[in-house]
Amino acid sequence: MKSWKKLICFATACTLSLGLLAGCGDGSTTPAESAAPANSAAAGSAEGKMFNIALTAPFTGFDPLRTNDSASTYVNAQIYETLYRIDPVSGEYNCLLAADYPEFSEDGLTATIKLREGVTFQDGTPFNAEAVKYTFELIKNPDFGSARASIAGSIDTIECPDENTVVLHLKYEDGVLLAKLAHTNSAIVSPTAQQKQDLMTQPCGTGPYQFVSSVSGSNVVLTRNDNYWGDKPAIKDVTMTIIAEESTAIARMETGEADFMPRISVEQLPRVKAMPSVTSDTSEAAQIYYFAMRAESAVNPIMAEKDFRTALAKGIDKQGYVDYIMEGYASVANSVLGPKIFGYTEEAETHNIAYDPDGAKAILDAHPGWADEEILFLVPSTPVYSKMGEYFQASLTKAGFNKIKIETIDWSAWLTESKADGRFDVTMAAWSNVTRDGSELMEPNFHSVNGAKRIRLLAADAATLDGYIDASKTTSEKDLRIENLLKANALLMDEAYVQPVYNSTNLFCYNTAYTGVTLDASGTFYVSDFGYAA
Repeated sequence: MKSWKKLICFATACTLSLGLLAGCGDGSTTPAESAAPANSAAAGSAEGKMFNIALTAPFTGFDPLRTNDSASTYVNAQIYETLYRIDPVSGEYNCLLAADYPEFSEDGLTATIKLREGVTFQDGTPFNAEAVKYTFELIKNPDFGSARASIAGSIDTIECPDENTVVLHLKYEDGVLLAKLAHTNSAIVSPTAQQKQDLMTQPCGTGPYQFVSSVSGSNVVLTRNDNYWGDKPAIKDVTMTIIAEESTAIARMETGEADFMPRISVEQLPRVKAMPSVTSDTSEAAQIYYFAMRAESAVNPIMAEKDFRTALAKGIDKQGYVDYIMEGYASVANSVLGPKIFGYTEEAETHNIAYDPDGAKAILDAHPGWADEEILFLVPSTPVYSKMGEYFQASLTKAGFNKIKIETIDWSAWLTESKADGRFDVTMAAWSNVTRDGSELMEPNFHSVNGAKRIRLLAADAATLDGYIDASKTTSEKDLRIENLLKANALLMDEAYVQPVYNSTNLFCYNTAYTGVTLDASGTFYVSDFGYAA
């Protein structure tokens, strides 16, 4: 059998140490052990106190296989579990529902995984090999509507030789398999619950928290799962409340009505820092914000012109945005592949189209009428995106575009409508890379078959890009993977389909009564890692 390391060491940009072998080879370590330990005495004395989380974007549902927005993931990460989890501090893979790392056959086409024993779902049914098989067959099923079908794209068939062993027979040597098995969209669901209820409104997992109630578009209440297989969380009850207006959410932090905000804007930071009982903090992120241009199925056919898209790219003042709006809590992105993502090299940045308003005007002047083409800019109504929309509309106007028309749209609606034909010309998008792997950035965002289909490349370019992406994921050979990821990156930027804007930093705040509060590189948090300050 091949060592698990042979196939996974290139699946992430994180450094994987030999400590992983001791960390879960015996199935004894949980992710919470690597975070700050909960103060059990304080936890007992605070029994009954609600932990209130304020979110500025709404969740779309509680089925981890069918949702991929941040707010839904915040909820689902507490209720459901994956086979593996990336440690939020060290970046290493920990076993979660798996008892050990995959063992691969010599040809890399078979992966055998031993599962943790004695685990039950919150509906009382057993977690076992059949539940894992059922979950991944759902993800594979095109009629199911998985948010990330590409997670199971390499899986051909699944075998369950016994209750605690799963054998994945692969279509190709998957260099990203372990990363996929740690993705929140591969969380294991209860077959019984999934068949008898809608998990979008009645979730059921194996995690440390279980669902109590929810008011659509308003809040969700969770409570500690006292039958949880691992260490019990210090915090018993949790409420996540949607507060669309960020300043209102910040006010609740000030009054103590909220205990934690997983995302705050730089604009609100001085106000937060002035609060004596609130701590603001940052953590490393693997997230990119980008300006997306649609060549096919755009509102305006002019978007098919490479020179027009190039002029748009030249009109995006990303350095100004980072300097004046983000105030240094981000770095300018000169590549779709960020520095923390596997596949990135300095060569990736040589394809950057720099901010050049004079150059943009020269292109427009060379084509009479182009400056007056109306371009529909679809912008989500969340605080972050609204600010970006206004800034880049002004930036493009300065570069000579006279009719950049913003349409502001509710976040939940944007998630759906931004995938529709003929819906926009340009939009803003972001990607939090849970796996820190370039293939797992490129495929879900830009692949014409397996991707979200927000960006629509011209047909010939789409076929070429798909080939690069497919080649980047179907091998464990590091150099070959990087070569194809760089080619994909170059095509997106040289042909002006994407103008990367900035690589973000997680910026959040919490009540000083708590400790161990952090976010992982994807921006996800786990309340079970949190404890009480002494």
